[in-house]
Amino acid sequence: MSETIDYDIFKDVLHGLNTDDTISSAHGILCGFACVKPDVTIDNWLSEVLVNIDLNNLSEKEAFGRLAEIFNNTNEQLADPTLNFSLLIADDSHTLREQAHTLVEWCQGFLVGLGLSEVQASDEEVLEMIKDISEISQLDAELLENEDNAEDLNEIVEFVRMAVLLIQETLQPSKQDYISPDLLH
Repeated sequence: MSETIDYDIFKDVLHGLNTDDTISSAHGILCGFACVKPDVTIDNWLSEVLVNIDLNNLSEKEAFGRLAEIFNNTNEQLADPTLNFSLLIADDSHTLREQAHTLVEWCQGFLVGLGLSEVQASDEEVLEMIKDISEISQLDAELLENEDNAEDLNEIVEFVRMAVLLIQETLQPSKQDYISPDLLH
């Protein structure tokens, strides 16, 4: 079973590499890819997040190892039938504004990942969820200065989390849902 990926541990992994993406955005891209393409590789993902990575450079090799950890953990989470999936965003030990900002970055990345995968969705519910995530990606994090908004933000995060799982399940139905007729007798 996979563990939750800790934002604080990984937030600086892209720092110093040739990218403008944040770790939240990069994780969103990965999740968008994975929802559409079950066979997404780490190279597919990193080619969109990084311009180039030099495995002969010790710090870049270390960053690659950390990114591989995120990649593997995320794919395990998305495949977990117990819905043990989490967004790689700031948690409640950060300001509400930072939590909202990383959620916005994550949603923007997710939409990029779906777009790069050329998602073909005809399911109305999936299209509506993608539209909702698009609207969340435009949230003004600066408006969330009041800690009373924390519960609202938590509900939005949970909505996005469950939407991702439903989008993935709709676009690539799980083999785990199949029960052999022989087992029913």
